[in-house]
Amino acid sequence: MKNNITSLLVSVLIIMVSCEKECLCDSVVYESTFETNYEWMETSRSPSEGCSIDTLSSSFLDNNGNISYVRTIIECDS
Repeated sequence: MKNNITSLLVSVLIIMVSCEKECLCDSVVYESTFETNYEWMETSRSPSEGCSIDTLSSSFLDNNGNISYVRTIIECDS
């Protein structure tokens, strides 16, 4: 009985580990400003632990009163 429980636990553990999704994602920051003629430019990229595509956007006024946009996107390789 003890061997059956041990075998079952080991089997469940192996299945759970083999089903974990391996992902390669980056957190990428883009800015769109007056200086870039409001074209999106990548300003930074760093590894991300998130495994799903996600976007965060914001805007602000620079010192000259021009609006600037910033968005952070989680990008993942297929």
